[in-house]
Amino acid sequence: MQIQYLGHSGFLILHEGIEIVIDPFLSENPKRIIPQNFDSRNLNPNFILLTHEHFDHCDIKTIQLLTRKRNPKIIGPAPVERKLGLKIVKVKPGNQLKYDKFILRAMPAVHPQSELPIGFLLDFNGLRVYHAGDTLYHKDLAKINTDVAILPIGGTYTMNGEEALKLAEEMQPRILIPMHYNTFTEIQADPYELAKRSDQVVVMKPGESMEVNQ
Repeated sequence: MQIQYLGHSGFLILHEGIEIVIDPFLSENPKRIIPQNFDSRNLNPNFILLTHEHFDHCDIKTIQLLTRKRNPKIIGPAPVERKLGLKIVKVKPGNQLKYDKFILRAMPAVHPQSELPIGFLLDFNGLRVYHAGDTLYHKDLAKINTDVAILPIGGTYTMNGEEALKLAEEMQPRILIPMHYNTFTEIQADPYELAKRSDQVVVMKPGESMEVNQ
């Protein structure tokens, strides 16, 4: 399996010919302090997973572009469907969907600014990847069994780096990938400082890919 970082909270997962894109925020935005430099035309997803309705996770322009080439299955909570004006597969925490190459579970998230935030736990025949979306730290998240934990560290509206390390220590994934930092002035953080403190932490630059095996 290959994981590619698209910047901010966006990721591409490639597994046995399936492309899964999570929370792509690839359009230009004047609030960015780091320019968007990933070409969304390189993506051709089978699935688009959206954790909640906020503009930096449910990017209408990017979704419109990604749905031109192919008719991907879009999965997310009900507010995402209302924002996009497209028919999606609606999920809420506790839901499970089975597809040919993976099982998807919608996980709870603690993000009071959103109407119905979720995270995603993807199970590829026992190899698990958890994308937390926007969430504050909560002890119940430690119960999630995953090999890869993709956690926010920006600290405004989400957990900070210290809390992400605490959650990873409790959750015990093999790999912790920081996300949701340095895109805006309100969420500046240093992922390399976290990497100095934990061997679990893998810092990915936008566009960078890594292989994860069982």
